[in-house]
This record gives sequence, structure tokens and C-alpha cells, in this order.
Amino acid sequence: MTERGQATGGVPRALSSFVGRKELLAELRRRLGASPLITLTGVGGGGKTRLALELAGQVQRAYDDGVRVVELAPARGGDPELLAQVVLSAVGVPDQATTTPLDTLVDYLRSRRVLLVLDNCEHLVEPVARLVRAVLGAAPGVRVLATSRARLRVPGEVLVMVPPLEVPAEDAPPSAACESVALLVERAEAGVPGWRVTPENWPDVVRVLRRTAGIPLAIEQAVVRMRSMPVSLLADRLDDVMRVLTANDTTRVAHHQTMAAMIDWSHAQCTPAERLLWARLSVFEGGFSLPAAEAVCSGGELGRDEVADALAGLLDKSIALPSADRSRHHLLEPLRQHGAVRLRASGDLADVHARHQAFFREEAARLAGGFVGHNEAALLAAVDLDMANHRVVLADLITDPASAHAGLQMSVDLARTRWYTYAGRLPEERLWLGRALAATPATADPLRVSAMALDAWIALCLGVERAQVARRVEELIGLAGEVGVPLPPVTFVRGAYEVLALGEIGGVELLRQAHEGFGAMGPHFAVDHHLAHILHTVSLVLLGTREQAEPAAEEFFAECERLGALWGISWAHWCRSVVQTRWGSPTRALEVLREGLRVQRAIRDKWGPLWTIEALGWAHAEAGDAAAAARMLGLAHGLHRVTGVRVDGLVPFALFSGRAAARARATLGDDAYERAYANPAESVEQALAAVLDEPEPAGPRDRRPAGLTQAEWNVARLVGDGLSNPEVADRLVISPATVHTHLTRIYRKLDIANRHQLITLLANLAE
Repeated sequence: MTERGQATGGVPRALSSFVGRKELLAELRRRLGASPLITLTGVGGGGKTRLALELAGQVQRAYDDGVRVVELAPARGGDPELLAQVVLSAVGVPDQATTTPLDTLVDYLRSRRVLLVLDNCEHLVEPVARLVRAVLGAAPGVRVLATSRARLRVPGEVLVMVPPLEVPAEDAPPSAACESVALLVERAEAGVPGWRVTPENWPDVVRVLRRTAGIPLAIEQAVVRMRSMPVSLLADRLDDVMRVLTANDTTRVAHHQTMAAMIDWSHAQCTPAERLLWARLSVFEGGFSLPAAEAVCSGGELGRDEVADALAGLLDKSIALPSADRSRHHLLEPLRQHGAVRLRASGDLADVHARHQAFFREEAARLAGGFVGHNEAALLAAVDLDMANHRVVLADLITDPASAHAGLQMSVDLARTRWYTYAGRLPEERLWLGRALAATPATADPLRVSAMALDAWIALCLGVERAQVARRVEELIGLAGEVGVPLPPVTFVRGAYEVLALGEIGGVELLRQAHEGFGAMGPHFAVDHHLAHILHTVSLVLLGTREQAEPAAEEFFAECERLGALWGISWAHWCRSVVQTRWGSPTRALEVLREGLRVQRAIRDKWGPLWTIEALGWAHAEAGDAAAAARMLGLAHGLHRVTGVRVDGLVPFALFSGRAAARARATLGDDAYERAYANPAESVEQALAAVLDEPEPAGPRDRRPAGLTQAEWNVARLVGDGLSNPEVADRLVISPATVHTHLTRIYRKLDIANRHQLITLLANLAE
């Protein structure tokens, strides 16, 4: 059992120990060194996924660029574009606007040593095979480990059958050396307090293992029953199950029949409410929360207030598995498939699918309209957790002409949450908007025009050819005229185009109007109002005068602090830093930008750090540190490359970066500049670590106490110099509230109570 999480890369944390398979693991380690593709195949429930993850964990140090595990259930349906998007997301590669997702993936992996684990391929064998062929044909350092009930038929594929665990002979003496015995004992001792193998119960243990045919999932399902009955009764019940299975067939029972019989038996042990819930839960992709289960799975014979108890029963029987904090749950794939078969047979499929669609349509609208500021990170995390469900619903809505308009609305709602930007998935946003627009009539209604405006905004962010964006903006102006009412999304994208693509100050007024227009639309559009405020302020600090920019940046910072909007606060830091870089103290700008990066790392923002690190290059150049400027510009360039953003297409950014580069190059000379600039960043995390975690030189008084961050130390030193909180805030260009927060943490870390003790401590350190 492993914990399913949303973080990309690496091997998921196992929630239970791995038992047995030592010889098979050794063989697989040898084969993986020589074969580009190994496909683990075998009966459902036979442990293919768990074996693949154990193998990946054992060999991950052999791969310079790590292991990436891709759960393919969210891409079920065979959509090649969506499959590539899911793999890109799991590998941790933001898309590029100018290439297809598959081309992006191949380009990213071309020079890397990576183990790619593709789990549950049987639902989309052909598209997975095409993807694997493309990757292995271009990336000699990549190895692929797949789990599938069917072979991929890719040249060089090595098919490895994962057999059931060895079971003891009927007359075998008691021994835990047998793998199936070890698994049963380990799970039983963990789940049934006080249980042990004894000479008396050994024959019944053997019977249980032989009836489950050594299939790991069947053994684990059997152990669940041991919580409520002795192993002797469990063995008798399994004897009955097998007699029914073989009543009309004297031939040897196949392993898949044994697994099916075990799942059927587990199904029979459930209450009617649990059976009904099991079937209905099969509609979820990538897991579900209790509120989602209550909304989607209640109805008819299962009341909403009965869902929690039924889910508890499924958890007790290990049919549903929880996350570590029990906020989400999922079904193992063989059990999900069983539930799906039961759901189709029940006649409830259409109703449950309709409720699933309705819930996630409403959830997308709620998330788009629920922004109040302090809940910003929670809203983004909620989109992230259920993105697999959102994708399935979007695909279903868009492909059905009767619901295509609802799909367009949902695609707009998800775009408005800004999750795609936050997660670095902007091309996926364009994919869904483009499909929804293509599926709906080309009429000049406000929703369609808003969708087109969102698409143009994304294209602009990604550096799509200026002429193409210009044509879309002209089209939007015409359509807005046909609609006949003010459309803030169109005003917004017009202003963004003038500022970013043309570098014209006139676009700032359009952004102000868009900000005002979104505000007039009410609280449901608070997130759009906030985004317009961000871009309006960014535009002023880039193109305006100090008299325009400085108060705008301060006003925006105050508004973000009032809202508690962390993403906005990181951009407020960015705006204040640019003011300092242009007209104030570039040294202050550097610390403000680092504070913004800390916020961005804390909320796992994949977009903001691109621009913050770029601005660090500007500030370093103005501060006279040419080598640091070149390093920061090189890091930013690496991030822009892997995300597909063409900064040269965004005029104000290109102008500032060009000036910084020219100044640094003039100071260092071409060769030294290029050496400093060659500072690759293959991920946002890597770039953040390079900027925030690198050691900083210490001066004579710079004896930072262990445990204090650089930001806390900066505050502490100024307090030690006798400055008040407002004076510290002014010196560091942060708010007094942030100073107070830092001081609270400093007191706790240094085990002191007040300002006087801090000043005394710092004075002693200086001696």
C-alpha cells in the first residue's frame, strides 16, 4: 500500500512494508540495467504496482535525474494529448507553448538519466506505446518500467510475468520463510492485535494461503476477515468460495478467477450500503473526499447521512484506502474496476455520472468564485487534488454536443482559479479552452468571448507570436462590440497586450478599467479583480514614473496584506522591489525579492519564481554585482526555457533584462559573463534552492545564531542596532506586521522573551 499524493517525481511513500519477491527483484535489477523497457504483467491484484515501486526505490540512486512515477488512471480514455499532459505533470516538466506535449516531454528527457514508471497501462496500451517509442527513440538514458495486463509491443520490450507468491504445501511444517506466509503474518500481526502463528492454527493458515493462490491482494483481503473471525473459520469460508467457483468446472482454477472470487467474496461480506457505495465510488478518478462521496454517491437506497458510515465500513475492510491525514480516499484499481462492473449492472451508471459531473461543475464554479484572499492557497490546493476528476468531467462535457456549453463554462471557471498558472500548466489550459470553443457555436455571447479573452491572455503569457495574439485581440474587440455590454475580460487582455507585447503605457489605463470593471461585477469575480490589480501594478512599476509606481506598489502591498493573499503578496514584493531597483536601493530590492521567493516556495508556486529570479538579475546589475546578475539571468533563462515562456516577446521584461545583461557583460567581459550565465535550472525547485539555500558570506558581526533564516537575521540585526519595528520595516521594505511575525519566530527559536533580551544577546555575539 502506498500513499497517493500530488507531488511530482520520486517514489510514493509506502504505508506498509514490502514482503518477499527478493529473487524477482534481483532479476529485475539486472534486467533494468540492460533493457530500455520492462513491462510487469500478471493478474490484477498480483502486486505489479507495489513491486514496481519497490524496484524503483531500490535503484533510484542509479539514475542521475531520478525516478518519476506516473499513475495513468487519470488519463483513462486513450486521449493522446491528455496522456502526454499527465506524464509531463508527473515528470515535473511545465509545458511549452510552441511544441506538442509529447515533443516537450521527449526534448526534456533527451539528455537525462531517468527511470520512468508507468502504472496501469492496460487502459491505453496504444497511446502509451506511441509515447514510449518516442521517448526511448530519442533518450538513451531513459529506462521505462511499466505495469500492464497487456504488453505494449514496443521494440526492445522485456515482458516479465509477476507470479503469485509461493504458497506452502499442504503438509509443510510451520515456517515464515515462504513469501505468502510472511505477507499474511506481517499484515495479520499489524491488523489483528495479539494474533500469532501457532502449531495449532498453522494448518488453517496454509488452507487460507492455498485458497487465495498466493495473490497479494487476495491475501490482504483475507486478513481483513481475521479481524472478526478465527483463521479456522476463515479457511472454512474460503473453502466454500472455492467449491462454488469449481462446482461446474473440474479444471484447475485460473489465478484471475481466484482473484475475482476473492473480490466477490469481499463484496458479499459488505452491507448493502457498503456495496452500493463501492460501486458508485468507481466513478471517481484520482481519489475523492468524503464531501464529494456524499454528494455523488448518495441517492435512492443510500442516504447522504449513510455515506460516512458506509465509507468507514469500506475502510475497515481495506476496500477503500485513506491518505495519511484521512482527508481523501481511493480504491485500488482491481477493486475500482469491480465497482465499475457492479455500477454498470445496477442501472445507476447514468445517474451517478450525472451527479459526478454536477458536483465537479459546481466545484469549479465555487473555486473560481470563492476567492477572498486568505483562502487563496487552499483554493489552489483543492483544484490540484481533484484535477483528475475535473479533467474527466471536462472531456465528457465537451465531447457531448448537448453539454458542450457547460464544458465551456467549466473550462472558463477552472481557468479563472489560476491553478494552471500556479502549477505551470498554461498550455493545458489552452488545450481545454480550445476544445471547448471548437465544440460550441461561434456566437458573440459573453461566456464565449470571455473564454477567447482567457485564451489570448495565456497565449500572451507564453510568448505566442505577436501577430497571432494581435489578430485575436482585434477579433475580441469586434465581438465585444456585438455583445453590447462592457466585458472586463476583453478590456483586460487589450491592456495586457498593449503593455506586454507593445510596451505602451496606454495599456495601463485599460488595465485600470478592467480592475474597476471586475470589481463592479461583485464578489464572485474577486479573483479576476485581484489578478487585474496585480497586472495593473506590475505595468506601472515597469512603464510608469516613480510618482505613479511607488504609491501603486504600496497600495497593492497593503491590499494583499489586508486580504492575506499569499500569491498576491509575493507579487507585491516583486512590485516594491522593482521600484527600489529603478529609483531607490537595489540592495533593499534584493532582500525584498528573496522574501517573495520564500513565499512562492512556501505555497509551491511554479510561475512567480520565473519573474522574481529575473528581477534579481536586474537588482544585482544595478547594485554592481555583475557576476550575481549573470547567474540570476541564467537561472531565469533556464526556467523560461523549460516553461516555454519567451521573455523576448514581453517587451518590458525583455527591455529590463537586456539592460541588466549589457551592464553585467560590460563589467565581466564576454567569457566571464557566459560562464556565470551558464547556470542551468531544470526545475523551479532547483532554481529556488540555488537562490535561497546558497551560503552567504558572513561579515565580522554576521554571526547568525543557528536556526535563524537569513530574513529573520536581517530583522534581528536591525533590532539590535536599536531600530523600531516601523524603521526595520522601512529599511527592509516589508510591512510592520511581517517584522512582528519574524520577531515572534526569533524569540521562540532563541528561547528569549522580549526585545531587550534579543538586543543583549546580539551585543554578546558581537564581542
